[in-house]
Amino acid sequence: EMIGKQQVALIASTHIFGPPGGKIMAAFICLGLISTVSAMMWIGPRVTAVMGEDLGVLKRLSRRSAQGIPVNAILTQFVIVNVMLLTATFQAVVNYVQFSLTLCSALTVLGVFVLRWRRPELERPYRAWGYPITPLIFLAISGWMLLHLLAEESTRLPSLLGLGTAALGLIIYFISPKTPTSAV
Repeated sequence: EMIGKQQVALIASTHIFGPPGGKIMAAFICLGLISTVSAMMWIGPRVTAVMGEDLGVLKRLSRRSAQGIPVNAILTQFVIVNVMLLTATFQAVVNYVQFSLTLCSALTVLGVFVLRWRRPELERPYRAWGYPITPLIFLAISGWMLLHLLAEESTRLPSLLGLGTAALGLIIYFISPKTPTSAV
């Protein structure tokens, strides 16, 4: 009944809780998606603005209004999102974002290992629970997801575009002069 369907959660919850329960679960899913989009609209431009402060090539993205709003970063994100939505299917955009976020999450967790290896003398105010097993499990699952997205024909192109975006980010990072910042 769910093969080839995109609304798996709605179908499953309707089957388990009946039509009224399915509608309630769909409403909860919508609220979760709205809050996620809202968070990304707030956080995304601010991360981009800080990148502009740190990397000379992206300096224009760091401009803020008198109220501290990262205007150029918001406009840049707006343009990128609309180009993506106008030139690709919704599913392709979801696959691109899924690959990109999974890659960034995996690289962040990998950074925990790199930082502990390169800077063992640093104070660690937070200890990752189950270290090193839990981060290794996370990396294994993330790696499997990334490989699966690249292997599947329907998700290969958006995944390759996500990989290309990451590669472009690396190129910009390495060619751009760095502005020293204080550690957080």
